Amino acid sequence: MTPRMLTVWISAAMVVVLVVAWVLHRRADARPELPALSAFAQQVDLTPLDRIAVQQEGRLKSFASYASSMMHFVSGPHTINGNTDTFTYLDLMLRPEAYDDADAIFVKNKPIRSEIVAALHRSLDEELTTRRMDGTPGIDGGDVAVRGEFDRRMERFRRTGMISSAMLGDPHVTRLLDLMERDLIRTAKAVGLIRTALGVMHPAVLKENLRIVPPPGGGVDDPWLTVEAIASATPAAEQGSVDAVVGTFGELTEGWRQQDPQRVNDAVARLAALLPAVSPAHYPATARLGWESWYFKARNMTWVWVVYLLSVILLVMAFVYRWPAARWLGLGVFLAAFGLHTFALALRWYVSGRWPNANMFEAVTTSAWFGACLALLLEVFVRRSPMQNLFALASGIASMIALMCVHFLPVYLNPNISNKMPVLHDVWLYIHTNVIIFSYCLIAMAAVSAVTYVLYRLGGGRADYVQAGGAGTLIQKGPSGKTQLAAEGSSAGQVLDGATMVLMELAFVMLWTGLVMGAIWADHSWGRPWGWDPKEVFALNTFIILALLVHVRLKVVDKGLWTALLAIAGCAVMLFNWIFINFVIVGLHSYA
Repeated sequence: MTPRMLTVWISAAMVVVLVVAWVLHRRADARPELPALSAFAQQVDLTPLDRIAVQQEGRLKSFASYASSMMHFVSGPHTINGNTDTFTYLDLMLRPEAYDDADAIFVKNKPIRSEIVAALHRSLDEELTTRRMDGTPGIDGGDVAVRGEFDRRMERFRRTGMISSAMLGDPHVTRLLDLMERDLIRTAKAVGLIRTALGVMHPAVLKENLRIVPPPGGGVDDPWLTVEAIASATPAAEQGSVDAVVGTFGELTEGWRQQDPQRVNDAVARLAALLPAVSPAHYPATARLGWESWYFKARNMTWVWVVYLLSVILLVMAFVYRWPAARWLGLGVFLAAFGLHTFALALRWYVSGRWPNANMFEAVTTSAWFGACLALLLEVFVRRSPMQNLFALASGIASMIALMCVHFLPVYLNPNISNKMPVLHDVWLYIHTNVIIFSYCLIAMAAVSAVTYVLYRLGGGRADYVQAGGAGTLIQKGPSGKTQLAAEGSSAGQVLDGATMVLMELAFVMLWTGLVMGAIWADHSWGRPWGWDPKEVFALNTFIILALLVHVRLKVVDKGLWTALLAIAGCAVMLFNWIFINFVIVGLHSYA
């Protein structure tokens, strides 16, 4: 395959990535059309709330982080009326009547959306039939207008998943949801999410969960209180500061209901200053709360995938054409992407108080970061080898895809910071889990070089492979003091095959180590080292494919092609394990 042909193949793949990104951006589960913000929403300033802490499930969050996690239950990945989650939370709590017929609830399951639309159609037909029988004047002309508006709204619902609580309260829809709730396998979980959304958006629930007042004179682990509950729970000696908080919150409430932005802004600023003074010793640092709020406003920095994409474009040119300028520019942009990625990971670690690997969002982003770390290290080793640029390229593509997933699929990869499940409070979380997700990223990186090798062969490339194989091509030097690849004047096929073997050998060792560590942890936590849990089984299946790769390579003639095909198969099984097993099949590892 000529360099020009290889460039065409890889460029086509990049175009596909950009098209997919554009489609996901346009859809993002089809974002609803946002109306212009109200004058009140434009004038109200809620930034002082970024310095307010809220206790949720034992963890102290910034108000913005807390509001984001609560609104995720209601509207999923969407905003309501284009407002921030902080604004929407307060508006739902203080002016619930404004949302009676607002499309505020997200229905994730598309088949259920269609069933709800059909139920609402039946309800509308009955209503219009009743009006005709009653002889309502102008019903024929009104019928057309009503149906037209209804059909447009139902089309928006099918596309975006957003519907009002009033429509969900329709008798036909209520009966439908009751029936679906009985189907424990197919629809009960989805209906449960709808009922959760209806419950969370209730003003009483929002008020009860808004625990923003630290207990005066209490301990670090004592539960925080709502503004309504604080007055009766405060010692007489500390009543003054509490009265000020209660009075200021009342001002905020009245100003909000009257849509008076100046009154609200003054109350918010005073509240942000008063709350830490109630119990200064137990209030979290303002800097941490501010960084947590910024992190969520910056969309968890998942947009770094764009920087990785830029590095991939430059590294492709460096790999294909051996342009020194493209190499250094590509590595520079890759380092910038890695730096931003590292900052996002460290910031999440700082605000959550734990290493970020306790849920799917964190596992995906941390896995990609591990791969980037190894890629930089390998680039140092192969800086004078024909494999230079290839590991950074593979990591750039893997990291780009990982961050695209968490950026465009927040419904499935929830970015909100939550507490660890009890079983995860163990040192093995930091050993077993990190080793496993590291191996998964290596498998993905190996698939990148393997796919490139297959494209090379499809374009007429020779059936080349490295004789030493794998890590040997890095560490075994010949009489000239150079590695085998450099000494041979190696072809593109040998370089790609060598990179695939390096990554697959490392993944093979790390995956086996992770499986053994997982068995130790399982024996420690669950009393048995192996239980045929779906995730255990498919992690083992992935390892078996890697073991087959090692042994098949010893026997087959076309070693490069079989290595590439098995590396791609191993990646497919790994992705099945990480995606299908996590989201569809329930098991002991459903949290991972």
